[in-house]
Amino acid sequence: MPKKNIILVILFTVQSILAQQDSLRPPLDIPMYLSGTFGELRSNHFHSGLDIKTNGKEGLPVYAVDDGYVYRIKIRHNGYGKALYVRHPSGLISVYGHLKTFNPRIESYIKQKQYEKQSYEIEVFPYEIELPVKKSELIAYSGNTGGSSGAHLHFELRNVKEHPLNPMSYGIKVADHVRPVLQAIFAYPLERNAHVNQSHKRTKLNFKKLNDSTFITDTIMALGELGFGVIAYDLQDYSLNHNGLYKISVSLNGLPVFQQVMEEFSFARSHFVNTIIDYPYYEKHRRRIQKLWVEPYNPLEIYTHLINDGKIEIDNRKFYKIDIQLSDFEQNTINIQIPVTGYKPGYVKREKQVQSPLFYVPVKRKTEYEFDNWTVIFPKNNSYTAYHLDIEAKDKYIKLIKKGIPLRKSIQLIYPLHLISPEKRKYAYIARLVGKNKKRYIYNKQNDNNLIGFTKRFGTYSIAYDSISPFVKPINFKSKANLTDYRYLKFYIADKQTGIKSYNGYIDDQWILFEYDYKTGKLTYDFSDIELIGNKHTLKLIVTDKLDNKTVYKTIFYRK
Repeated sequence: MPKKNIILVILFTVQSILAQQDSLRPPLDIPMYLSGTFGELRSNHFHSGLDIKTNGKEGLPVYAVDDGYVYRIKIRHNGYGKALYVRHPSGLISVYGHLKTFNPRIESYIKQKQYEKQSYEIEVFPYEIELPVKKSELIAYSGNTGGSSGAHLHFELRNVKEHPLNPMSYGIKVADHVRPVLQAIFAYPLERNAHVNQSHKRTKLNFKKLNDSTFITDTIMALGELGFGVIAYDLQDYSLNHNGLYKISVSLNGLPVFQQVMEEFSFARSHFVNTIIDYPYYEKHRRRIQKLWVEPYNPLEIYTHLINDGKIEIDNRKFYKIDIQLSDFEQNTINIQIPVTGYKPGYVKREKQVQSPLFYVPVKRKTEYEFDNWTVIFPKNNSYTAYHLDIEAKDKYIKLIKKGIPLRKSIQLIYPLHLISPEKRKYAYIARLVGKNKKRYIYNKQNDNNLIGFTKRFGTYSIAYDSISPFVKPINFKSKANLTDYRYLKFYIADKQTGIKSYNGYIDDQWILFEYDYKTGKLTYDFSDIELIGNKHTLKLIVTDKLDNKTVYKTIFYRK
């Protein structure tokens, strides 16, 4: 094919893709006000879509953004709650999370699958011909299910690799005429002989506003390899939420050295968000300083331009102008100017050398430490860097003493069962102590010889016991009541120690689907699910906690 024709084919393909992107309609028929943006920094992950406000309400119609078919439905107690995944001819996948319910066709399909599996939590992958949808077709209603902290719609776009994409780059418009907001800026000496204002530590910089878009810091005296960090957020029109930035750029004397753009990332690498923030600062202050340089153990592909990984070398008796730009998707931008003078002082204030803790954990191999009562196993790659920590193990307590290190994988805490009296073994679990000796359940399992707990947090752990069955209480009816005019059965269930593991309800010995909202502790059954025969019916609800303590509620009711 002639070169000219190849160029024309490429241009036509690009134009076709852009046309598909611009053809997407919004998933809601209300103004797009956001409580969360794509790529926003969250706990242990990047936010993978847009959180669209629903005016504090549930039940707003949700529409398919383009033609396609429902290829996946997933319902969980946490996470996205009730979520719908639609595959489109363009190769894009649209995701709709925290839904209240689906349209009647999809709702009937998934309830049949739930009854077949006898489980509220479910994940299914319909065939292409089973649940086709058209652009603008009502597919669901917005809600507050799963791990949401308020009513909203979580909307995502993904590519064929299931990588989240920025929906704003695919025609989803959000009104935004507001610049990002700068809260703080920091300078970091990154090597032993480097300093900022004669300090070897992180240094907060004073700054002032020159105009609506430009800030300038005090001149800093520095030497050696430096990095910079910012605390900043974005705002959109008609929204006060502190949302994530789209683009951050750094230049040195006019030469670009760092640029980060939030367009796409991999779920598998999302936890590396902990490598781009000052984690010790976050752990202490609960505020995220975003690093404007790249650590050697950071594999993220969100950087579009890097020189020396964004690190800046300052030489003695030279002058530098560092410019940082913070931008949102609509290119509203603020500029930060940092004047730097290279200065080699006679003295640099350093932190006192503290003796390293006793126990060493490397990155590339599994490490195990044994004590009289406890064994601690650190899996390979359990953190991003090697580290030291102190471990204190005594009787039924163990303390892992370390701050400022994020964990990638769970540490295993192992306690021998023979040290627990036989009558207590089935009630025993490993708990994390928080506050004033409050015990919080971590994931546990038992084998023939050991009790094993799994945790991604340092702190104090102990052996605890739970022999108390879950609490079960009817909300909207009484025993032997006439429920003919009722649409729903509602219960409140709770377990204060280890938490709810499972629940199963039966009417006349037939399994029924209870929906569980773990945030409120409510179980709800819809009488329209199945047809009852006769007037008198038996109801049984079995609720189990994570140590298999069980409560069985039984009653009869009447319904014509």
